[in-house]
Amino acid sequence: MKIAFAVAAAVLTLSGVASAATPVETKWNVRSAGFSIILPPKWYAVPRTVKAVQQTIAAYKKQKKTALASEYSFYLTAAGKAQLSAFVFQAFLDISPSTDPIAPQVSVQVSKGTKPYTTADLAAAGKTFASTITSGNKGAKVTVPKRISLPEGPAELISGTIPAGSGISRGIELYLLVHKGKLYVLDFEIDASVLSQATVFRSIAENIRWL
Repeated sequence: MKIAFAVAAAVLTLSGVASAATPVETKWNVRSAGFSIILPPKWYAVPRTVKAVQQTIAAYKKQKKTALASEYSFYLTAAGKAQLSAFVFQAFLDISPSTDPIAPQVSVQVSKGTKPYTTADLAAAGKTFASTITSGNKGAKVTVPKRISLPEGPAELISGTIPAGSGISRGIELYLLVHKGKLYVLDFEIDASVLSQATVFRSIAENIRWL
């Protein structure tokens, strides 16, 4: 998969992992945040500045990929711009021509505490995130945070659903990890009706690597 970003290289370094002549997955090194992430085919990363998003949209329009350009346009809205600031990395699966309002996506947030985070803080962090989801979203449901083991260390796993209006719910799957005193949160979202089938989320989480 080839992704044409004009400015994003200042934040993200792209390295294709190829099979024969056709890339089957894409590895992104997010050096500023100290990790790499591997995306499956048809997943597109989002550059972290408004200018880069505008240039990406223009590039896809020039290629006559209007549906893909439209998907990026969300990041020029007020809510989208807020996400550009809140997360260090985001990507989504291009589901066009489907009209599903909730495309599979991943966002990565990195937080510093008043003191360095340790593995011992994961359980409390998981409970905090679960509580925030249910208290801030009427009708939301989340699982009890579960300790799991990923290749890069222990993590807390939370999954749930959040009503999104018009009979639609967002399915969420959160993975919380600690690295070098920082809390990393991998936030996956999809239409809640197919959350149980989204095994790709666990696969992406298992392929996170520290840099």
